[in-house]
Amino acid sequence: MAKDDRSALIDGEKRLGTVTKVSASGIELNLPQALAAAGRRGIARGTVGDFVFIDCDQAVILGRIVEVQIPDRNRPALERQIEREPSVEPVGRVQLLATIRKTTQTVVRGVLVSPRVGDGVFEANGPALSSSIQAALFGGVDVQDGAQPIAVSLGRISGIDDAEIALPPEKLFGRHCGIFGATGGGKSWTLAKLVSEVARLGGKAIVFDPTGEFSGKLPGAVEYVFTRAEVGQTLVRFPSERMTELSLFALLRPTGQSQGPTMREAIRSLRLVRALRNDAAIVPEQIGQRQRFFKEAFGTVLVEQDFTVQKTGQSISEYNRATAHYSTAMASELCDFDVALLTDQIVNECIFPSDNRNPGFFGGKAEAPLNYCNTLIVRMRGMLASSELRCLFGSEGEDICTLLDGFLKDPQQRICLISFKNVSFNHNARELLLNTIGEYLLGLARADRFRAQPVICFLDEAHQFMGRSVGDEFNSVSLDAFGLIAKEGRKYGLTTVLATQRPRDVPQDVLSQLGTLFVHRLTNERDRETIERACGDLDRSAAAFIPSLSQGEAIVLGPDLPAPLPIQITAPDKTAQPTSRGPDYQRAWRQL
Repeated sequence: MAKDDRSALIDGEKRLGTVTKVSASGIELNLPQALAAAGRRGIARGTVGDFVFIDCDQAVILGRIVEVQIPDRNRPALERQIEREPSVEPVGRVQLLATIRKTTQTVVRGVLVSPRVGDGVFEANGPALSSSIQAALFGGVDVQDGAQPIAVSLGRISGIDDAEIALPPEKLFGRHCGIFGATGGGKSWTLAKLVSEVARLGGKAIVFDPTGEFSGKLPGAVEYVFTRAEVGQTLVRFPSERMTELSLFALLRPTGQSQGPTMREAIRSLRLVRALRNDAAIVPEQIGQRQRFFKEAFGTVLVEQDFTVQKTGQSISEYNRATAHYSTAMASELCDFDVALLTDQIVNECIFPSDNRNPGFFGGKAEAPLNYCNTLIVRMRGMLASSELRCLFGSEGEDICTLLDGFLKDPQQRICLISFKNVSFNHNARELLLNTIGEYLLGLARADRFRAQPVICFLDEAHQFMGRSVGDEFNSVSLDAFGLIAKEGRKYGLTTVLATQRPRDVPQDVLSQLGTLFVHRLTNERDRETIERACGDLDRSAAAFIPSLSQGEAIVLGPDLPAPLPIQITAPDKTAQPTSRGPDYQRAWRQL
C-alpha cells in the first residue's frame, strides 16, 4: 500500500513528545525519552540541535530543539533516581523555523499554521526533510527541454546522515555569497569545495588567493602568479597603463600643495604625447633632437626624442589648443601613458609659467618647484625600479589582462587562480593590485562580457581588501572594487564569493548585498553580532549554535532557504584541499 502524506513525513516510532506550551516563535514540549539515565544514554532521544516535525494535521512545522531541561520542581529528585528507573521527565523548547505542506511536501518560509497544545512532536525524518527542502529550493528554477536542474552539492544536514543538501547555482551564487568563520573552522575548505563544484558543473570562476594556500590544489586550474613563479605557474604582471590615476597617486603619494599639481601637469603632457603619436593624420617632422607635430586645429607642439615634452619656448596658446583638441584622451582616468617617463616629465614641468620677454610662451627652468619635487622624484625612481613593484611597473611576465581575456573566451578553461602570495604589502601594493584587477573585471562586466557566461569571483581574506582606504591625506583611494561588484555586478553576470574570518571588517552595505551566507564557527562576539545584523533570518536562538560548530560545519542561510540550516560541508577531494594547516611542531622539533 502506498504511503500517505502523514507516513511520508511522520514516523510514529520517532515520536519525541507532546506540545505543552505555544508562543509566537516557539513551543515547549515534554521529552520523556531525553533523559540520559544509567544504561540508557545511547537510546535517549531529543537533544539540543535536533530537528523536529510538529504534526499540525494539514501541515508539518519544522523546528529545532534549542533547550532541554528538568523542571525546577523535579530537580531535587533527579539525583536520587538517576541510578534506577527515573520518574522525572525533561522538557524542551523548540524554535519554529518553517512549514512543510503535506500535499506537496515542500518547505515554505514562515509558520503558516500555529501548533496547538497536544500536537505530537517527532524526530525529523532525514530523507523527508532533505527532499522537502530540495523541492522548495529547485521550485521555479528555469530548466530547458525538461533536463535535470544543475545542483551544487554541499553536504548533509548536521546530525542526519541521510539528509543530503544541494542548491541550484542561481540561489547559491546569484545574489553573491559570503563564507565566514574563525581560523580552523573550515572556511577555506568550503571555498575549495564551492570552486570544485563550479568546475564540475561547467561554470567559470576566478579565485583570488592572497596567501597561496590554493596553489596546486584546484585540479585543472590555470595559475597566474605575480613577482615570482614556481613550476606549473605563469608569471604575470598588471600593466600600469590599466591602473587608475587615483591608484597611482595613492601609490606615489605626492604632497597636495606642490608635488601633486606638478605631477598632474606631467601626466597631461605625457597623455598629449601619446595622443599626438596615435593621430594618423599627423606626420611628425624631425627638427634636430625634437619632433614637430603640426595640425591646423591647434598649431605646433614639439616633442623630445625620448617622447617627453620640454615646454620652455613653446607657444602657450597652441599647447592649450592641442590639449583641448584631444580632450577625450586628456580626460582618461587610466594611466594610459608611459609611466617610466613620468619623473623626467616632472622635471620638465618645473618651469616659469611664462617668459618675461615673450608672455605668450612658456618660461625657463625654475629651481623652487624643482626643489619641492625632488623628494617625489627620488621616491618615484626608487619605487619604479623596486622589485616589490615589478608586478605593476616591470616588464617581466605576461599581461594578466590579456590572459584573463583568453581565459574568459576559452570554453575549456573553468578555473583561474591568481596568487598574490609573493606581492609585497609595502606601499599597499597588494591591496592596490587586487583592487585594480577587480576594477578591470567590473569594467568588463559593464561592457556585457559576462551576460552569456556568468563568472564568479572568489576572494579569500576579504577583510584585507575591503572597507578601507590606502594612501595619505592628500591621495587616498578606497578599496571598493569588490564592494561595487557586490552592489552592481549581479545584473551584469559577475558575482562574488567573499571569505573572511573578520566579518566585522566588511562594510555593512556590502554584507547587505550577500544573499547566501556560510557561517562557520565564530568566537568573537562582534563578528556574531555583525552576522545577526546582516541577516534577519539569524535570530538569537540560531546564533547561539555558532560558537560550538564543529570543523567543517556551517549554518547556511539566505533569502532562498526556508530556514537557517546547519550543514556538514563535504570535504573537498584530498588533491583539492588547501594547505591551511599550521606548522607541524611534532615533526619539526623532533628533528632538532
